[in-house]
Amino acid sequence: MTNQLPELLLPAGNLSKLRMALAYGADAVYVGAAGLSMRPDQSSFGVAELAEAVGYAQAMGKKCYVAANSLIFQNDLPQVEAWLDATRGIPMDAVILSDVGAIALTRRMRPELELHISTQLSTANVEAARFWGHYGATRVVLARECSLADAEAVVRGSDVEVEVFVHGAMCMAVSGRCLLSAHLCGQSGSTGACKQSCRWEWQLVESKRPGESFPVFETGRETIFLGSTDLCLIEHIPELVRTGVRSLKVEGRMKSEYYVASVARVYRAALDRFAADPDGYEMDPGWLRELEAVSHRPYAKGFAFGYPAADPGVLQTHNRPVSTGEILALPEHREGAFHILSVKNAFALGDAVAWIAPGDACGTAEVLTLLDESGQPLDRARCGSRVQARFSTPLPEHAILRRYNT
Repeated sequence: MTNQLPELLLPAGNLSKLRMALAYGADAVYVGAAGLSMRPDQSSFGVAELAEAVGYAQAMGKKCYVAANSLIFQNDLPQVEAWLDATRGIPMDAVILSDVGAIALTRRMRPELELHISTQLSTANVEAARFWGHYGATRVVLARECSLADAEAVVRGSDVEVEVFVHGAMCMAVSGRCLLSAHLCGQSGSTGACKQSCRWEWQLVESKRPGESFPVFETGRETIFLGSTDLCLIEHIPELVRTGVRSLKVEGRMKSEYYVASVARVYRAALDRFAADPDGYEMDPGWLRELEAVSHRPYAKGFAFGYPAADPGVLQTHNRPVSTGEILALPEHREGAFHILSVKNAFALGDAVAWIAPGDACGTAEVLTLLDESGQPLDRARCGSRVQARFSTPLPEHAILRRYNT
């Protein structure tokens, strides 16, 4: 339909992740409003922190959307009103909502706010998109069960922008609207407290044989019942762009800085390569290797090309995250020849460590000097510590240290 490049939208569970996502190529980030988003408060933003996040993104010429998309009960309405009032001075680029009552309150109290309809509302067709456009929405986040053909049809048939998920965890329930965690744990996924009960190792018990359990289907040591694969559409950038969707969204507000940086870096590279030469575009196999290096469950294409009727098992997987790499350290700042690092996994003096940086910068450098915070020499940087390190080659700004598992 079009070759106009869509926005690359990354998750940010805190300010550190927000800065990484933007440094590594995101056009926009989405964050959660504390107490009102689909994630725990430790992965969401209070009012003061939200003001800092929006200001930081906009100072870079980028956007910050705020998710207040949890299920709103009657007793929650005053909290929604208080939040809308408290954030009047924050120029959010949009608010993402999933509750009709919260939408009505927002239209009444803050009509200037741009409104995005959350995937929780399961918008999956043109008529639904037109309805939300008539009600003042400027964008709909399509249900994850939609195909790329569905997305293109909504783009063609409505005046609202369309946003689709392209990477990250999937949910066994339609648009994430699930009662399993609420039923078993008393903590609902619809209010940001999902315990991922679907990913437990379930067994089937027949009512007349209470002492016997049966696997649903077996792979290795555990039974897969409800666990879902992760979505990865890096191999389909041309098809995504040509649907005309406005935004490509990555899931993962609770993921690490390394995750958001790596995923942003790969999708940024792919989008930029396509923009430079749509007709001659070829996917770099290295991009998949990069995405395999972050913590994830086995990748699949979700519903991008319809329901995989020939192999429905491709949607299910075990509950053990996998990766071919691990983060060693995050950058804080530089003092002369020394990089100040926050250590996430141990490494030693003399190690040759891999690093990535924004753009296509990457490489390996030897650790020549290692000091603790007070300047005392170290033989080893330990997880959770803060160190000063000098390398055989100075690292670029925002460089992340990592190790490939073999």
